[in-house]
Amino acid sequence: MCGLVGLIGPSGFADAAVVSELVTRMRDRITHRGPDDAGLWIDQANGAALGFRRLSIIDVSSAGHQPMLSHNDRFAVIMNGEIYNFLDIKREIETVSGSRNWRGHSDTEILVEAIALWGFEAAIRRTNGMFAIAAWDRGERTLWLARDRIGKKPLYYGWAGQDFVFGSEVKALWPHPNFDFSIDPVAQSNYLQLGYVLGERTIFKGLRRLPNGCILRRSERNSAARELPAPTEYWSLRDAAIRGVENRAAGRAAPVEEFEALLDDAVRIRMVSDVPLGSFLSGGIDSSLVTSLMAGGSADRVRSFSIGFRVQGRDEAPYALAVAGHLGTAHEELYVSEDDVVRAALDLPAIYDEPFADDSAIPTLLLCRMARRQVTVALSGDGGDELFAGYDRYALADKWLARSAAIPGFARCLAENAISGVVHPLTRRWAGHATERRFELLRRLLAYNEPDLFQETIMSQIFHPERLAAGGAIPGHPLIDGGYTLGCSSPIDRMSFMDLGSYLIDDILMKVDRASMAASLEVRCPLLDYRIIEQSWRFSSTDKTNGRQHKLPMRKILYKHVPPSLVDRPKTGFGAPVEVWLRRELRDWAEALMTRDALAGHGMLNVDACRRLWESFISRGQGWHRGIWNVLMFQAWYASLPGAAVSR
Repeated sequence: MCGLVGLIGPSGFADAAVVSELVTRMRDRITHRGPDDAGLWIDQANGAALGFRRLSIIDVSSAGHQPMLSHNDRFAVIMNGEIYNFLDIKREIETVSGSRNWRGHSDTEILVEAIALWGFEAAIRRTNGMFAIAAWDRGERTLWLARDRIGKKPLYYGWAGQDFVFGSEVKALWPHPNFDFSIDPVAQSNYLQLGYVLGERTIFKGLRRLPNGCILRRSERNSAARELPAPTEYWSLRDAAIRGVENRAAGRAAPVEEFEALLDDAVRIRMVSDVPLGSFLSGGIDSSLVTSLMAGGSADRVRSFSIGFRVQGRDEAPYALAVAGHLGTAHEELYVSEDDVVRAALDLPAIYDEPFADDSAIPTLLLCRMARRQVTVALSGDGGDELFAGYDRYALADKWLARSAAIPGFARCLAENAISGVVHPLTRRWAGHATERRFELLRRLLAYNEPDLFQETIMSQIFHPERLAAGGAIPGHPLIDGGYTLGCSSPIDRMSFMDLGSYLIDDILMKVDRASMAASLEVRCPLLDYRIIEQSWRFSSTDKTNGRQHKLPMRKILYKHVPPSLVDRPKTGFGAPVEVWLRRELRDWAEALMTRDALAGHGMLNVDACRRLWESFISRGQGWHRGIWNVLMFQAWYASLPGAAVSR
């Protein structure tokens, strides 16, 4: 796992030393992503510079050093991530072009030669992995960028003056003297509503995030016009979903035995490593299944790690310990202390370098730091909830939509109007109050009897972001977009598709990438193997959720390894008890960020509204803590920006 940066100039570099110094500073802003090695390569004549930080996982020798040139010297490649099927690609290369004198055994070397042999897009289509890749074609003076199918590894790009820049993290691009720190108001609105920035946008106007499953080609024509090239898909989540739905409609549903073999292979190929490896174990269905398959396929005792909270009803550590005892793993747990919480909260803004308000980032960061003391790679169960309807809201939607459909339209309208009469006075008195949220949620659910609108409502952290943003003008809800709408099959299918395309990629995977990389830890997710994603759509909604039994295909496999009594319980989730922390451990930190001076410092928030929200929560115990957390993390993020950005 690594970090990459690059700079493409409008023509050759007049002074290679100046460019080298700049790209080195950009590269070393993300040393945490790759503490083991650093590389720099410059094509002075053509105006390309590539920087790289390496976390050595496969082939830890100097033979895996990046940037890496193809044997024919045409392509220079940098890759953040892993190609899990690199040995299959190696055999295919040797079948086509004969045996080779390979310099080492890294997956990057296989990728470089695949690109040189078949071209960039054809090589990427052959891969099964998690990655962000940049390749410079010296022959055609063309830059290629690619991101893995489900977006495990991030990749940002944009213009900084006359230079086209790209990198694994936003902060890697800040040292460029022409980086534009202007805030995108649409991205800010998205963040206030959801707690994260959605899709291709970033918080900065001039910077974009390469979408999952996409390739970007930057040529001299793009450079001359200073255009942002349009990404093109090499894999489509929508197409995968539609194919799966069509297959099961035609009687070609996925057998559990086929799914089990595929999952076993996905775990097996993610256990290939030249450094110590372990697993995250919460004691839930997803992590227990991954850990059990690891234990069954490993000659050594698997190391497992879990996190605990000393807050009633929020502690999963005892469940993880029970599963670890049954599987015989070498288990380690960390109970979060007051000092842990404060230190992690202070670290988050610099780690995420965009406003990010998923409160589970704190336990995720602490878990990664604990695991890194023992291992360099950890497997997790991320993706199971989105693929197999594990969230409680899926079953809730099924019940609500069925009941709501039975209510005549005029009755729903009357009920909605009655509730509006309650909501509006609450809005005037208690903006952001938890009671207001409950009534508003009910009103919207009565008004919108559609799965997509149900999802948009239930996922909103703040219903009225225009009250908190300065100026009050807010665009439409970011999830009401054709790109997140499947438009076929059951409500569960449509909600799952929206979660996969938005929440999973831009929240969950962002959270895990930044937290793990801050600890120099690689996290691999077998359930997000693209083959499993595609096959998951061949299971019906009733296979995925049936009453209280979510994730039935996964349970059937897990029960072969772990007794049901150890894992069958109501879902707890990995959320942090932030509503408790804000009144105790994080009170002083939050107070400093929510003063009138701090709120007014950038001119982007409504000071009076934000103060009312905070004072109601602290003084009277009233308020929606997730909305408050969104504001706090925006404040903390802005305070962490470089001085040059804040002064603009």
